[in-house]
Amino acid sequence: MDPTVAAAAVGRGGNFAGTDDEGLVWGYRFNEDGSAEPLSPSAAMHALNERHTWVWLHFDLVDNRVRAALTGCAGLPPEAVDILLGNEERQQLHAIDDVIAGVVADFERADTLDPRRMVTWRFCMAPHAFISARRRPLESMSRLHNDLQSGRRFPGVTRLFDAIIHAFASAMSGVAQDLSTRLDEVEDELLDSREAGDYETLGTVRRGAVRLRRQSMPLRGMLHHLIEERPTWFDDDAVDDCTHVARRLDSLTADLAALQERARALQDEMASRQAQQTNQRLMLLSVFTAGLVPPTLISGLFGMNVEGLPFKDNPNAFLYTVGIMLVAVAVLLFALRRIKLI
Repeated sequence: MDPTVAAAAVGRGGNFAGTDDEGLVWGYRFNEDGSAEPLSPSAAMHALNERHTWVWLHFDLVDNRVRAALTGCAGLPPEAVDILLGNEERQQLHAIDDVIAGVVADFERADTLDPRRMVTWRFCMAPHAFISARRRPLESMSRLHNDLQSGRRFPGVTRLFDAIIHAFASAMSGVAQDLSTRLDEVEDELLDSREAGDYETLGTVRRGAVRLRRQSMPLRGMLHHLIEERPTWFDDDAVDDCTHVARRLDSLTADLAALQERARALQDEMASRQAQQTNQRLMLLSVFTAGLVPPTLISGLFGMNVEGLPFKDNPNAFLYTVGIMLVAVAVLLFALRRIKLI
């Protein structure tokens, strides 16, 4: 395959079908001004080893050839390669010699972002290279790749890393905003009606907020750790960029915590209202049951097959008996009302 055609395939974000791509999804070489040039698989690995300028290589871990390709990369510590090829799903960050490697979360690429479909990707960051790897297509990574194709420039490795995290934070912020809107609808419905509320929607919002915060908290901790334990090749601009993204995640985490608190308060209100409705229904049932006690007692007395029953020979005995029942029920209800039980 002609290298120019292969480079164009990388520029479109596709794999190199029919070539020895070694599991490379795309590869770019960055010039001094931050502009990117797509690379063929062989040219990408050659540029990585030459270190004349920094490169970004993005691998698909589903391809078994990735292990051999990454193991053969010069300058990558074995610990960093293990992280790139590992199966650990917990977000983490490690400083290994002059290299930073870790695991970060992202949304799986889809038409609608779903907190239930979050996956992890792995990276290794050095002054001359940014190597990323994943098993499923990533939403934030795809957005950034599209920006890169549109001419966005990255003058350094840390700028690329910060941009990816920033894109992920923006995606989480968008999902959180959607959850907040749905929570507003549940709250309005609860205030406008006497019903207990939409438990199903509220449960969906709470679960979504919990899942998002579960991913944002360790990520913000990783960024703060990176700022404090930064490698020697981190310049002031890189620290400023990481600090900016860390603050963005701090704000996002606080918003998610507030969203969880709102959902919890609404759930308490729903539970209180449902308990109130249940108590009202039980009260009605109790009053109805109590009202049946006098008629049941009277009908039981008049139903005894013994001598001496009143009205036995009176043709209006049924009416008298019903009247006695009604009077007894009225007296009972009046007594319950006086002692404020109803």
